[in-house]
Amino acid sequence: MGNISILKPILLVFLLFLLPHISIANSTPRYMAVDNVPLNCGYAGNTTDMDNRMWIGDMEPSKFAPIEERNQKSITSKAQSQDSYVETVPYMTARLSYSQFTYVFPVTSGPKFVRLYFYADSYSGFDGSLAFFTVKANSKFTLLRNFSASILANYLGGSKRLSKEFCINVEEDQNLNLTFIPTPSTASSRFFAFVNGIEIVSMPTYLYYSSPENPSPPYVGQNVQFSIDNYRALEMILRLNMGGSSISSKGDTGMFREWSQDSPYLLSGGVIPRQPDLTLKYSVIPNYTAPDDVYRSAITMGPNITWNLLSNLTWGLPVDPGFYYMVRLHFCEIEPSITMAGERPFIIYIDKKKAESTADVIMWSGGRDTPVFQDYVVLIQKMGVEDHKSTLFIALHPGKATNAIYDAILNGVEVFKLSDSNNNLAGPNPASTLLPSSPPAQ
Repeated sequence: MGNISILKPILLVFLLFLLPHISIANSTPRYMAVDNVPLNCGYAGNTTDMDNRMWIGDMEPSKFAPIEERNQKSITSKAQSQDSYVETVPYMTARLSYSQFTYVFPVTSGPKFVRLYFYADSYSGFDGSLAFFTVKANSKFTLLRNFSASILANYLGGSKRLSKEFCINVEEDQNLNLTFIPTPSTASSRFFAFVNGIEIVSMPTYLYYSSPENPSPPYVGQNVQFSIDNYRALEMILRLNMGGSSISSKGDTGMFREWSQDSPYLLSGGVIPRQPDLTLKYSVIPNYTAPDDVYRSAITMGPNITWNLLSNLTWGLPVDPGFYYMVRLHFCEIEPSITMAGERPFIIYIDKKKAESTADVIMWSGGRDTPVFQDYVVLIQKMGVEDHKSTLFIALHPGKATNAIYDAILNGVEVFKLSDSNNNLAGPNPASTLLPSSPPAQ
């Protein structure tokens, strides 16, 4: 009995020591960005957004005040109106100028997210319809050219709240410079540049760029691999949570990415399995790759085998023609009835070309509840001079096997445009409103 009394306090101390470690092991560590600069343009001092994140103002004496041409100073202004669904930070103040201005960000080397925020409105002395400008990064990459927030807002259905996200690698001993250049004015129109917010956030080195230790993504339709080297810049086109709700930047894994619902792009019927309390097993990919909720929901075809064999799960995504795109498909087998490889094989088509003959999530991941992703590169051909937008189709079709249930599954999608040989990412302004396209026949 005496020995047991002595052991009790020792056991208690051991458990108190162990509990924090148990808690850490069961939680998903977020990625901690080395560089994290949210800049609220046209604002003096610091302020917080709806998620209580601190944004830094760019007005003097801010260390992020822009560099401008002598005697060609920009101005700051509040937007003339605010839609009810639009956050004040960073959308309600802006920096505007008829001359070019440059922001300089002293950052560490490595790949960075660069996010530009625009509110398509008029400002004091500035008619929003006359905002046409180019944005360059480090005098190398053209991110936007003759960009019009007003035209884009109309194309997207009237939402004035706009953002653009890019991935740019910064070399050793190099700053990250962003230059805003108004389109040359005409006799009748004086064009200007503006920006409401800028965000610079570090990312893991090989989150999207190719790792020398892993195979590069396959080039769809060609029997070769396509390396996404860090001398390229990337533009995020869409980031979708299949079957789930949208995920705000606060709900991301530490990189402040936003994930949208897939329903506006889904061109076929589907069934939505959800496992909201599922504990995921990150044994194949890092747990910062995507939020847990991306893998806890999915789109499947459903139990009707006859219908499934006659149809596809299809999404249509609007893209600029004439560029290569990296398509990342996120998978996690979350349905309890699927336990083994070979039970849900399916075919993947990207841009109407076969990207995978036998996709099998459990074969890739090694088991249920285990997230995994697959990357592909596709070229979207430009068909004509006035070809402003194309549709990138992603389609899944059941595969045939002895124990197959004749179904397909997809949890998430990310699509990135790759800079071309001229270091350009800019496409033309859209010509008309966004209209859904019909799915292709396979």
